[in-house]
Amino acid sequence: MKAYVLAIAGAVLLSAVVSIVAPEGKMGKFVKGGMKLVVLIVLVAPFVTFFVKGELPSFSDRSSIAADESYLETCGKLLKESDERAILSYLKENYGVTADVLLEYSDDRFAVRKKICVKIKDFGIYPEDEHIDIMKKITAALRERYGCDTEVS
Repeated sequence: MKAYVLAIAGAVLLSAVVSIVAPEGKMGKFVKGGMKLVVLIVLVAPFVTFFVKGELPSFSDRSSIAADESYLETCGKLLKESDERAILSYLKENYGVTADVLLEYSDDRFAVRKKICVKIKDFGIYPEDEHIDIMKKITAALRERYGCDTEVS
């Protein structure tokens, strides 16, 4: 399979270079047509094997396909950091609150949020007991916005 893909890539690249370098006029059209024919032959070659020998080309080498765990971990970490920054800026802009945010995700590879924990450091300026009402508003807003369990303290 790898050799087939490389053959196609090589034929297409060669065809592009020849198309750029080919002269104008009838000779250029002839050369470009010949290169198109070469690319077509490279594309059709595995199917000719099927009709002559009766066997399909093997594209099923699945032993080399595997998940890149370090890439998935990095993506999960970046997603978590991005979500935390988004929540912090949302809280600052809409409620004037400074807080620490901790996100919990499910263990599967789809990075589904399980819980958002917000620990408020500074409420800003609110009258006496109104900060308790703000905590309820923040909890409701984050639950609605992110669709997971939310705890605000």
